[in-house]
Formats: sequence, C-alpha cells, structure tokens
Amino acid sequence: MGYEQWWKSLENLIAELRRKHITIAPEIMTSLRSARTMINIYKADTSYRESIPAIENYLLDVESTLINLAKEKISQDFMESWISKLETARQSDKPAAGTVTPRFIPGLPRREHWIRVLPSEGILKEDVTRLADELGLSWKLQKDGYILVYGVRDKVKDFVKTMAEKCRPPRKN
Repeated sequence: MGYEQWWKSLENLIAELRRKHITIAPEIMTSLRSARTMINIYKADTSYRESIPAIENYLLDVESTLINLAKEKISQDFMESWISKLETARQSDKPAAGTVTPRFIPGLPRREHWIRVLPSEGILKEDVTRLADELGLSWKLQKDGYILVYGVRDKVKDFVKTMAEKCRPPRKN
C-alpha cells in the first residue's frame, strides 16, 4: 500500500482546505504527524509489521475527518474528487516525490546506521535520548528539530522496535 503517497495526498488536502479558510483541528495535525513517524519507523524496519495497523488507523482517522469537512464546508463534488485522489494514492506503490531521505549526513561516522526522530506529543525528546543512551547509541539534536540517533545496526533496530512499541496505540479487546 502507498502509505507515503496517501500521507502526501492528505497533506495536500489539508493545504487545499486551508486555502479555502477552513480550520483544521490540532488533533488532526497530530495524527498526521504520528502517521508520518510510524511510516518512517516501518520504512526503517519493514519486518516490524505491527506498525501497519497504527499507520492505517492514523491515516483513516485523518482522511475521514477531512472528507467530512470537505463535504460540509465546500461541496459534494469537491469531496468526491478528493476521495478519488486518495483512493489512487492508497493504491500506489511508489514513494511520494520529495520524500527520499538523504543517505549521507555530514558529521556522521562512516558505516553508522541511523534514524531521524521528530519529537511530538507521543514521542518525547527525553524518551528518545534516554532510550538511545540505554542502548549505547549516539544522538544529536538537529537544527530542524529532529533527533538523529545513530550507531551499530542491531542497536538502531532495537531502538526502532522499542519506539514503535511506545507509539503503538493500545489494542482494543
């Protein structure tokens, strides 16, 4: 499934709604950021399939809210055109344009494995740095607000798995 394309289409829909002076709830933006984080975690370790339901839940929540806004505030036709665009994005397997993370990071020792994490409500900076320290990984706070965590490959994978478990929404019984 094209999670990145789906995410990018939702981001474009938000931009379109904002151009039409429609207010987007902060919870929707938080869910969209959380989806992006989970997509990046899944990309870092595709064997960790438990992140897929979380990604889909975040994206479906955002989509349903935005589609309802589009129908209520603009028109049925506008909503239907975006439903079609979102369906196309979900079916895509290609990564979204402009979403490729550079493979070279200046100042990072050679052969180090790494991941960038954007702290949010669900992922606190203190949790990221504490876990990195516990696993013997190095970390740097970057100018854009991301935390670069790097070190031995297996430890970075353990870091990703542990962070994914913390971010995973509680299971419904």
